[in-house]
Formats: sequence, structure tokens, C-alpha cells
Amino acid sequence: MKIVLMGLAAAAVVALPMDGMADEATQPESFMPYIDGSLSLELENDHFYRSDDPDNEFNEFYFTGELAIAIHFLQQLALNFGTTTEPVLDPLPGTDRYLGDHGLYLDTLNLEASFGNASLTGGKFAPGFGTAWDVTPGIYGTALAEDYELAEMLGFGVAYGLPGLAMGDVTLGANIFMVDTTLLSESLFTERGRTSLSDGGAANTGSLDNFSFTIDGEDIAALPGFGWHFGYRYLSAGQGDVSAENGFVAGVNQTIALPNEVELVLNGEVAYLVNALATASDAVYVTGGLQVIKGPWHGELAGTLRQTDFSTGGRQNDGFVQVSAGHLWDNGIDISIGYAYTHDGGVNTQTVGALLTKTFDFSTR
Repeated sequence: MKIVLMGLAAAAVVALPMDGMADEATQPESFMPYIDGSLSLELENDHFYRSDDPDNEFNEFYFTGELAIAIHFLQQLALNFGTTTEPVLDPLPGTDRYLGDHGLYLDTLNLEASFGNASLTGGKFAPGFGTAWDVTPGIYGTALAEDYELAEMLGFGVAYGLPGLAMGDVTLGANIFMVDTTLLSESLFTERGRTSLSDGGAANTGSLDNFSFTIDGEDIAALPGFGWHFGYRYLSAGQGDVSAENGFVAGVNQTIALPNEVELVLNGEVAYLVNALATASDAVYVTGGLQVIKGPWHGELAGTLRQTDFSTGGRQNDGFVQVSAGHLWDNGIDISIGYAYTHDGGVNTQTVGALLTKTFDFSTR
């Protein structure tokens, strides 16, 4: 299922666009304060069928809404605020669900201070590590890469931009954090439960003893349309966990303009997790995506392979492949349809689905 986490949750910390910083730095003082934001709305229907496990066969129709707001008090100071509405409980095995178990929760709440090419962030945010969980195209393109996404963490982040290098415009990022166990981890309407230290899990330590480092590059003169990303993270073990995780990730993306106004967008990423998510297993994720755009039409091919090596011996190979296509209307509404074939834990499942999206951008400037 596709859950699109909107920009402010992650971009406030790492990969903050340097031209955006320049725009804000030159904004006349008379425009202060002002508000920028976006609202993303999605309706999706997924039909899981032809599974080796009957419990995996059901239909789900659900809504996702994501609101991201930046309140700029001064040229160098902003409050970032983000909420998500989506199903917050897992569906019952083999049971259809229609607009059920939706909850509203706060995924972002932080202060961001910008000084030239540098930014500092403190509060609830999404530390940088990998990009495939966000940029892989298609209705189901991000499905497995989301396993290693970092989200809803409390802590601090710093980003510094180095424009005009041979490697392109480079952004360095560093973050220190822990899982949010405050009241902000709860949800409204449908209660997902407050996260506690007793839940265990990687980075759920109640201490700022988890960190990530990232380096991103784009706008390389010799390679137009090319971008790259490297990251490392250390996630301490929570209560009941086996060992801390060391994670490494490397990814690239490329946009190519072809004849007849056709655009080709590619991305690839490899993530290697030692003691993945503080377990006794190591995991490797290999994700690739391809999108073709021609006017309002678009088509996607994407997939992920996940290899898990168990400490007791043995190996498990999981993965999926998906194809999708859609049309974007002039009013900003996009309708896509897609198909996915998944192999997970020895169980094969097929999925067909449809997704309707619409995003609203707004500003008081």
C-alpha cells in the first residue's frame, strides 16, 4: 500500500534545497510572518487475490490525507507541522475493510532555523536515510523499501549545503534521535496506542543514542538530471531486542528527456542492514524503479528484492514487482491503476488496485 509522506517531514532535516534557502533569505521582511503548506488527498482500493494464504485475500478501500505546514516567523525561523490521516490498525485476516480504522496523528512538529546554506531542526521529524521509500514510482513501488524508512522520531538534525562542487550541489546531513513515546505518538478517532519503551524496537530507547549521516548530490554539470544519495545509521536496541543495527544505503536517480516530449525517470537503491531493526538477522534490500511520462500520461515499473540472513542459519528471499499507469488531468487530479505480484515469507499474492490523488499547495505570501 502506498503511503506518501509529504516533504516537510523529511526535507526539514536533510536534502533541504539550497535554492529554497536562498529564496527565503532574500524574502523581504515585510512578508513576515507567512505560511506555506500542502495538502495531499488519496483514495485507494486494493484487491488482494490469488494468494497461497486465504487470510491474504481481501479488499480494502481507504483514504489517506497528509497536511504539511511551515509557519515562517522570521527569515531564519520556521515551525514545521504535519499530520497524517490513514488506517492506523491492521485489517483483520481475510476480511474486507471499507474506510475503516482511520486515525489522525501528528507526524511532524519541529522548529527549523536556517542560516545561509545551513539549517538546524529540533523536535519531531523524519531523519534522513535512503530515498527509495519515497521516490520509487508506482502505486506499490515503495512497499518494501518502507521497511527501513525513519519516521516520527524526536531529536535534532543539521544540514549543510555545498553548491557548485564537481559532484554537484552537495548536502550533508546529520541527525540524532529516538522513537517518539510522548502523547504525540497517539492518534485521534481511531486509537493506535501510545508507543512505550516496553514495546521495544530499534531506536526506541528513550535516549538520544541513535543517529544517521547522509550525503546527497544533484545538478552535476557533466551529468544533467543525475542525483545520488549515501547514508549510514546506528539504531540502538530497545527493550527485548537482540543487538543494535548498523545500516548502510546508496542510491541514484536519473531523469532523461527523450524525443517527442517523452521523459524517462529512473531510480535505484541498495540498503544493507546489519542486525536489521535490532534483530539477529541481516537484510539487504535492492529497489529499482522506472517511470515514463508523455504529456498527462505516465507508466511505471518497479520492484524490490529483500534477502534476509538469519543468525541461526538459513536465508529467506522476498520481493515484489509492480506495473501501473495513470493520467494527470489539468485540475491536478491523477488516477492510476496497477498490478503487483508479491512473494513474502513463502506466500505468493497478487494485487490489483486503483489510486486517485490530488494535492493542494497554498501560501499566504
